[in-house]
Amino acid sequence: MKQNNIIRYIPVLAIIVLVLVAAALLWLKLKPKDEGLKIDETANVVTEIRKIAQFTSACYYEDVILKDKKANESLGGKVVNSFSKKDKPILEDEIVIVASGNVRAGFDLSKLSEKDIVIRDSVLEVTLPKAEIFEVIVNPSGFDVYVEDGTWSHEQVTKVENKAMNKIRKDAISDGLLEKATELGVTKLTELFKTFGYKEVVIHTK
Repeated sequence: MKQNNIIRYIPVLAIIVLVLVAAALLWLKLKPKDEGLKIDETANVVTEIRKIAQFTSACYYEDVILKDKKANESLGGKVVNSFSKKDKPILEDEIVIVASGNVRAGFDLSKLSEKDIVIRDSVLEVTLPKAEIFEVIVNPSGFDVYVEDGTWSHEQVTKVENKAMNKIRKDAISDGLLEKATELGVTKLTELFKTFGYKEVVIHTK
């Protein structure tokens, strides 16, 4: 009797198995071939995103003309005035530098922690750090000296070049580079994170 019951259930079990196999094959057939990389664990997501490190989302370009002066260093830079008996600069040395530079700005994703990322089913929510200036780049060939009166040491010229770079940085910030980097960065990162396999990406900024 028990043997008959077992024999009776074998066809039923076989049918169930065949149905499950058929369903699995159908799902594999209908599954999109290119879903991107799907990462489920928050820790793994943080690791993958932090590897991107500095994500540049906007750049600023400018040519700066900077003039600088200093006391003439010939004769010790000073001469005795026979009337006042006081020392004063005899003449001023002048230099005019033109610097062509660019500024990179964006998000430093290496600063992300697990608390900045929330995963709910197929939704990825990320809170980005503030956009920042990564660097001001002026190649050596990007500096041109148009006027150079008097004697200027390498160190003195370098100081003037640094002033030019600082001016480019300040001008970039005044021109809204950080705001632009934030806006464009959110758009670009949203597209990038969707390639991880998430259907929806929500990005917040600090």
